[in-house]
Amino acid sequence: MTRLRVPGLLAVLVAGVLLTAPVSALDIDASAFFGNLGFPWAGETPLPATPYPADQWLYGGTVAFSQEFGDGLALHAEYRTDTVLHHIVSGMLTYKTGFASISAGPMLGTLNTAQTPLKAGIGIGFRLEAPGLVFFSARADSSMGAGLVSVGDYSQERSELNAGWYVYNAICTVSMQSRRYTRILDSGDALVDASTAYLFSVDVNRKGAPYRVLVDLGYQDWTRTYPGAVVDGLGALVLGAQLSADVSPALTLVWGLDSGVYMFGTDALLGYGPAATSFMFSATAGCVIHLGALPRAD
Repeated sequence: MTRLRVPGLLAVLVAGVLLTAPVSALDIDASAFFGNLGFPWAGETPLPATPYPADQWLYGGTVAFSQEFGDGLALHAEYRTDTVLHHIVSGMLTYKTGFASISAGPMLGTLNTAQTPLKAGIGIGFRLEAPGLVFFSARADSSMGAGLVSVGDYSQERSELNAGWYVYNAICTVSMQSRRYTRILDSGDALVDASTAYLFSVDVNRKGAPYRVLVDLGYQDWTRTYPGAVVDGLGALVLGAQLSADVSPALTLVWGLDSGVYMFGTDALLGYGPAATSFMFSATAGCVIHLGALPRAD
């Protein structure tokens, strides 16, 4: 009971701010993804010593609500399907003053196992910025609790570091992100999924233009550690692009594609990576609705 106290109070705070916000000022973001870039959720035994198959599909989506208030206060609440962390509901309240901002809010692992339908956690972050010059940000999300003991219990951990600088009509960013999902199997042993990504991104956005392009290039790996310390691993050189188009003041459409241009096996999958002819990808499509720009009924 006590482990729910801190995120519970934060959840009440976030919900209160959201319910008292003007609905017409909200932005609603919805998207879906589909692909085979990473390990599928199913699988509790090591993979056979054969080339990694390209038909292990992953899919899901995101629904988010964003609201900016006066005095440097903003709220972002979302449900997200993460390819490593599974299902997460979170809310982050951000306060910005001068060159710094801090964020905090609850996170809930939601309906990931029958034994643990909700798993409480907390997220914190900060950002330092010299406007128009450089910025640095960090964020960490983690489940709370005394440890993993019961069958079906799990933990979700995510950390991210970003550093960037501004150039003419673009923002350049280098980032590192790690994710880890640990689950207790029916045998009482732990199964651990993890991923680490190192990316360089360029966000091209000309003022007044209806289009925005984000391109990133980097390295990402995925591992699954089974009981007995057997580890299946994949590594990939990933190239990604995302296009945003403002089709009206109230609607932005978004398309994206990440592709494993060179993918290989590691650890127990060393020498058994995907075939050279396999297309390893994750495709995304979505939209952002700017409720404040919708025409009002007289």
